[in-house]
Amino acid sequence: MTYRTRFDQELEELKISLIKMGDLVTKHIHASLKYFLEMNSELAEKLIKKDEEVNEMEYAIERECMRIILREQPVAKDLRLITSILKMITDLERIGDHAVDIAKLTVFMEKNEEAFTVKETKNMVDISEDMIKLALESFVNQDLSIARKVVEMDDLVDQDFYTIKNQVAQAIRESDIDADYAIYLMMVAKYLERIGDHAVNLAEWVIFSILGKHIED
Repeated sequence: MTYRTRFDQELEELKISLIKMGDLVTKHIHASLKYFLEMNSELAEKLIKKDEEVNEMEYAIERECMRIILREQPVAKDLRLITSILKMITDLERIGDHAVDIAKLTVFMEKNEEAFTVKETKNMVDISEDMIKLALESFVNQDLSIARKVVEMDDLVDQDFYTIKNQVAQAIRESDIDADYAIYLMMVAKYLERIGDHAVNLAEWVIFSILGKHIED
């Protein structure tokens, strides 16, 4: 096996690990909102404990990246690729943290409250999941157009966040929502908005890995 063949194989293994981590955090996002809307504190507590798996994946990928850098001493585009992976796993870990934050709200929330349904919360989760998957796809395929599409999709997440804020405010004025539940729901929406921001970060690191410069440049 030549040096380049071995190095390419190591990079492919890193990409696979990154995809697996992304799959796990998207599942956690989906589950965390589901448990919040169902007010299922038991399953929410189980999800909180699963966050350790996300952390372990981050540490494992980080160690492998550092090992490759120290041993192979990659240059130019290869180094940008590995640097981007190191940055992307940080954003994925923070996405996982926000899923846990939502689960914690479910545990803290009073169980006798009735859920106030706002369809935009599910929209935010669906769009965020798509953004994460597309960002990872664009990284694996080094596809600039897909990465830029992810950045543009963040406007949809922001629109849903402001819609939720307005609907909750209106419901409070009309006494259609419990005040405490309204606070929790707005916190959930804010965590989902931050998840969208981290998905944008993923896409921007993909762009950096391809072009060697950040999108604002």
